[in-house]
Amino acid sequence: MSSGNLVEVTLLEETVYGETPVAGDFKTSRYVSESLSGTSDTSESQSIRTDRLSSGQVVAGLTVGGDISLEIAKEPIIDDLFKAAMQSEWVISAVITEDMDLDATAKTLTRASGDFSAQVRVGDTVMLKGFGTTANNVEVSIAEVVDALNVKFVGPKTLVTESGTGTSFQVADYLEIGIDKKSFSMQKRFLDLSNKAINYRGMVVSDIELNVAYGDIVKGSVSMSGNDYVPVSASADFMTDGRTITDAATTQSLNGSVDMPFIGESSLGILDEASFCIQSLKLKLGNNLSTQNCIGKAAPDDYSLGTAKVEISLSAYLADSNWSMISKKLTQDPFAISFQIKNADGWYSFYLPAIQVSFDDPSSSGQNQDVTLDMDGMGKVGANGESSLRIYRS
Repeated sequence: MSSGNLVEVTLLEETVYGETPVAGDFKTSRYVSESLSGTSDTSESQSIRTDRLSSGQVVAGLTVGGDISLEIAKEPIIDDLFKAAMQSEWVISAVITEDMDLDATAKTLTRASGDFSAQVRVGDTVMLKGFGTTANNVEVSIAEVVDALNVKFVGPKTLVTESGTGTSFQVADYLEIGIDKKSFSMQKRFLDLSNKAINYRGMVVSDIELNVAYGDIVKGSVSMSGNDYVPVSASADFMTDGRTITDAATTQSLNGSVDMPFIGESSLGILDEASFCIQSLKLKLGNNLSTQNCIGKAAPDDYSLGTAKVEISLSAYLADSNWSMISKKLTQDPFAISFQIKNADGWYSFYLPAIQVSFDDPSSSGQNQDVTLDMDGMGKVGANGESSLRIYRS
């Protein structure tokens, strides 16, 4: 009898949509819960019988997909899921060696020669290396490219002023929203049963969500849609048969308290350290998939990518420093936001160049209740055509 708990979920990126690659290692996913399923869509027969008995129902379609709930940690599967959600490849940049002065008060980097404007953009997460002070060898987010030799940044409060020799910087690997559809072959294996598994193919990320809140582990959820599923009862029919399966990661889950070195926003001008206290942040990317159904096939044949919709929710304590947000809901003036989540095992950071928010006026909800701004909005294309979301990784 199944305990209902020993379910292994593995995945492998496809090179041809809906086809399991002949080579490649499957990765084991850590998850909190999953609802992957092939569910029949049925239609009841309307045939009239003189004995009043029903003629039953028939399968009229097949929905393949479901959700995976996760705790976010720096690990290869999260890298892959972000890539699949953004529908693009990680971009890797070169290391630039250049003597730099770091001013922790003015939040500036000044280089001796070269041209920042040709190598970094506003919102880029840049990794600093080679400083004598260990605390300075961290990541910062570019707030403004002042000129060829100077940039302003948002970064951890632990930075100290230093003149560096033999220093370097590198734009972290990043993703932008793209049009290169990514899909997975996935297997759900019931470990407490004998040779029982379900194979899913053509699994595309339809939505991905990130929830960051003070005092809680950073939560994530991924919604997937596929085009084929087959229950199997023999190990030879497993997708993973004869394949290497990498173990689930053991990295520490990130949290919304001590694991946020910086959060910046530009509601008062250029990107700077957030001028108000944010309690929670939710980020969601939807790919607006369009199902391609074909006569003669129960499951969808394929999916088309629609407009990428970036949604964001922010909850912040009302303060003088964020009072200007109230006027922004009327003008819909966009502002940027940049933040990092990081622990000893690695990090991710996120940049939205232009978000627009709407919300009810702050109000008193009762005795001993804080007054907050609970903002909901969306990220749009940047003023210079920038991707409405960029994701960076260590």
